[in-house]
Amino acid sequence: MGALVSRIPLDDLDMRIIERLSREARVSNRELAREMELTEGTIRLRLKRLLDNKVIRVTAVTNANRLTNSFLAYLWIEADKASDIHALAQRLAELPDIAFVSTMLGRADVLAMTVVEDGAQLTDYLHGTIDSIPGVRRVRYSLGQNFIKHDYRYCALVD
Repeated sequence: MGALVSRIPLDDLDMRIIERLSREARVSNRELAREMELTEGTIRLRLKRLLDNKVIRVTAVTNANRLTNSFLAYLWIEADKASDIHALAQRLAELPDIAFVSTMLGRADVLAMTVVEDGAQLTDYLHGTIDSIPGVRRVRYSLGQNFIKHDYRYCALVD
């Protein structure tokens, strides 16, 4: 498990840098400095602080709309009992086909997401993999058909 990272206060400059990088992560420090009328050193120090404190991470993101024959499957999972929820979520997170896991309040105990090609593949995955995980009581699912918006600026950064 990674070292604990404390939360740091973010000022207006930090937020401007984050907002700019969210539009184009490959922008150079020199270009950021020019746009913000600061020195390249100031930008470099701010970026290092944001990266070191895991406020941001620069990464490539797959455009699911460009994948052929793909659907985002939302798996709404109910646990057998409340004491199973955390272990169930951990087991789901270990599966290579699962891209997102969160414990929930409300509709289900755990939400997991995976990409499938069709309903048959989802059915096979649910019966062959998810149903065999101890603590799973029921799985409801829905398929994302058309992605309209997903704002990647706000997501959990997991080690």
